[in-house]
Amino acid sequence: VVLSQDGVEVDFLGHTAVDKDELADHLGLDLSKVNLRIVPDKGDLEVAAISEEYDLFVNGSYMSRLAPRAKHNAYLCYFPTPFDADLSPWRRALTRRLGKYVRAHTGGLTFGIGWFPPEGGRRRQWIWTSGEAIVALPPGNDRTLRFELGGPGLKSPVPLEIRDENGTVLGSYTATPDFVVHRLPFPDAVRGTELHFSSPTFTPGGTDDRTLGVAISRMRMEGGKYGPREVIAHRFPWLLRDPTDLSFLTSYDTVMANSEYTRGWIRTFWDTDSEVLFPPIQTDRMHPAPQREKAILTVGRFFSPGLGHAKRQLEMVQFFGQAHRSGALPPDWRLYVVGGCEDSQKPYLQQVQAAGAGLPVEVIANAPRSTVERLLSTSSVFWSATGFGEDEQKSPWASEHFGMTTVESMAGGCVPVVIDRAGQKEIVR
Repeated sequence: VVLSQDGVEVDFLGHTAVDKDELADHLGLDLSKVNLRIVPDKGDLEVAAISEEYDLFVNGSYMSRLAPRAKHNAYLCYFPTPFDADLSPWRRALTRRLGKYVRAHTGGLTFGIGWFPPEGGRRRQWIWTSGEAIVALPPGNDRTLRFELGGPGLKSPVPLEIRDENGTVLGSYTATPDFVVHRLPFPDAVRGTELHFSSPTFTPGGTDDRTLGVAISRMRMEGGKYGPREVIAHRFPWLLRDPTDLSFLTSYDTVMANSEYTRGWIRTFWDTDSEVLFPPIQTDRMHPAPQREKAILTVGRFFSPGLGHAKRQLEMVQFFGQAHRSGALPPDWRLYVVGGCEDSQKPYLQQVQAAGAGLPVEVIANAPRSTVERLLSTSSVFWSATGFGEDEQKSPWASEHFGMTTVESMAGGCVPVVIDRAGQKEIVR
């Protein structure tokens, strides 16, 4: 926004079409001179190609490993969460200890543009194409590409063509919700082969705005030696993650941290230094009311613990209920629980609402900015439980990385009650 006000042409890239006026109102920003550019979500390589159009590309996506190609690139890091943070502790340990021994035994396949990150469960994982996806095959004799084609959730069959780099169709298939094994043989070759997976696309809808083609599972080259390491590489694809691969950082001129807390963990996890750029807080928009309501306010996105730095609204409502029922809290006090909520997190929102039933608790999901600012300016106490029950050394990403709403609440005149750790220590003294 600052750059656009200075006359610089600024594009805000996103994958979901939104109303710019609604976005400006939600963020409390003047976006009149900012262009919203909506691009289909076809994976990082597609965004990297788009970045070549710009003089400066700022990556502000959480947990991104994008390697942009603009003239100048900056990485705005909210927290350097490891690439394997979502794995269970035992899987994470195996990935770090055994992964390096199996990553080189995937059959020599190289995935190019057009693939999304792996998804699925313990028994099967798959990767979606974006309608046009590329795989490079190694040279060799008596080669056969084995893959399982499907599309979990497909509502109708989707045709797939596999072509070589010259456009010759090598195979035609049909994807259905169930995975089916296919084999595509190749003649002997002294050089590699580039395969193009081409199919129509669809958008799942809801909170998933990706442009998807078909899903491929357990792809590998058959023929030649195929020993235990190759079997392990394809049976347990999560072992192929390499959280130590930080090569994407070489694409950036600078890395920016949103707090000293984040900066310290960037040194630990990424072995690199960063500049601290605290999030901009529009404190001048806050107008503290001289008379305060007997209310406790908490503001933060609704999502279940285990999905990052969860805001712990359920625990707060439960604690408030205990204090209210026991008489430890005067009966005329109330609790406001405010935050954004995506469709995928509505079950958690319903848990919070159920916990507050019969109590002086008001749960407000997706409140307009004006409502949030009014409550920040009239409530007496701001309460945050982000990081509650978490081990900061084992899961530092689960604590508050900075605490924007804490700053806003103090600007609005609230007394902050927060956990004395992580980014909050830089805000509340």
